[in-house]
Formats: sequence, C-alpha cells, structure tokens
Amino acid sequence: MKKRYLFLLVFIGIHIALAIWFFNSPMSVVTDEQTTNYFDQEGLKCTIGHDSIFGHPLRWVEVSTSDKDSLPIVIFTHGAPGAANNFFQFQTDTGLLKYARLISIDRLGYSPDDQGNAEVSIQKQSEAIAKVLAHYTYPYVVAVGHSYGGPITSSFVLNNPEKVKAAILLAPALNPDEEKDFFIVKFTEWKAVRWVVPAFFMVAASEKKAHEQQLREMLPKWSRVKTPFIHIHGTSDKIVPYENVNFSKRMIPDSLLTITTIDGGSHMTPWEDKDLVKEEILRWIQKPFDYSSNR
Repeated sequence: MKKRYLFLLVFIGIHIALAIWFFNSPMSVVTDEQTTNYFDQEGLKCTIGHDSIFGHPLRWVEVSTSDKDSLPIVIFTHGAPGAANNFFQFQTDTGLLKYARLISIDRLGYSPDDQGNAEVSIQKQSEAIAKVLAHYTYPYVVAVGHSYGGPITSSFVLNNPEKVKAAILLAPALNPDEEKDFFIVKFTEWKAVRWVVPAFFMVAASEKKAHEQQLREMLPKWSRVKTPFIHIHGTSDKIVPYENVNFSKRMIPDSLLTITTIDGGSHMTPWEDKDLVKEEILRWIQKPFDYSSNR
C-alpha cells in the first residue's frame, strides 16, 4: 500500500513539475494551422517553411512586411524545451518588421512532425539554421539564441561568420563547467513513468544529458571568433547560472563582446525583457555592416 501511495505521489509530482516547465516555456502554438491563425489575428501574414536535414523534418516561421531581398534577416533559435512560437512576440513587432525579415525555427526534435526525435548534436542543430537561411537571399543576418539555443546559435555564427552581423545570446548555456543537474530529468530514465512524460520533455532531457560533452567538443571553435557577440543574462537565473558570462569573457575578445547584465533577471529573458532584447536587435539591424571585418 505504501509503495502504491509513493508511486502516486511521484506520478503527481512529475506532472506538477512538467506543468511548471511547460508553462514557463510557451509551446501552445505549434501546428501550421495554429501558427497561421495566430498571425492572422495580429493582422500579419506568415510563411511556414518546410525542409529536412539529418533525417529530421525542418520547420520554420517567417514574417515580413516586405519581400525585398535587401532586408536583413533576424533568425531566432529557442531553448530546451521550446518551439518557434517562443519568439512570436518579436515577429509581431512592427518596429522590427520595418527593418528586417524575422524567422523563428523549430529546432530538430521539436517541430510538430518531429516531436520526441532528439538531436543532441550542437553541430547538427547549427547546420539546420544554415539550411533554413539557404532558402533566402539577404545582405546579412543577426542571430538570436535563448538558453540551449545560445550555443547552437554560437556554433552557427562561428561556422558562418561572413554574413553574420551579430550574435545576440539570451541567458545562453555556454560553459560545460556550469551545467546544472535537474532531478526531474532523471524521471525520464524510469521505465515505470516514462510513458507519462511528454515527447518535447524527453527531447529536452536527452539534450540535457548530452549537453556538457557537446559544449566541450565545441570549445576549439571559440578560437576563431570574428563576429560581435552580445551576451544578455539575469543575475537571478536559476536554470542557466549567470556565471556563464565569465565563459564569454574568456572566449570572446573584448573588442567583440558586450555583456548586458539584468539585475535580478530570471531565465525568461525573451518574455520578461522583451523591450531590452528588441532594442539590442534594432541597434544591430540599423547600423552599417563591414563585411570585411568578418572574413
């Protein structure tokens, strides 16, 4: 009887914890129909792109008020868990749409047709960003990444500096020595309860377990930084420690690094500090781009 009650408590605890994680990482808009309806209600037209890479479906959402190829692209990469809709609040911002085409991607393992199919490789995830951008003509890119999307964005930028004007990292998990353990991730290893765990969380757990090693494999890339990096981080971040800013200071030359500290800020930077992030994006898409400096 006691074991039955213990199992029930564990079962309830998992659902409470997952619910907290779920609602802290907005994922309610995921399908093509829901996405189109969302932007229709905002008076905007979105284009949903589909492709594939490394055996995964690849999906992204583009919003633009102009089809001009002369406009730069701002591309957003979400964390774990997450989805393209994590950045819809930016893609409906007319102040940004005036100057750029805005693209948010579903990372591999998170799109509606790829739920649960984890891709833990940072390199492969970053190549998915490059494949999305291969569908467009543009003068330059500003790449934005949140949380686990931070190192993926960084990997993309380090591999493709020629047309990247800046990398804006929001509470990025960059330092392999600052990876935090979350007890709830261990629940995904219990056969008795795995069946209750949502697919998107299983993907996030798989990424979490592989993340430290993936970050270590990425370390040599940091020696070839040529692009300006902006690292924005809250001092009260309980998911990705603020100390990750010290990693950026070690790896990125002072001339290419801007640290923006949010006193008391949490891990929810894209939502809680939207105006600050928007201001940083605008700063970069409005200033001239010296292509030669990134070669």
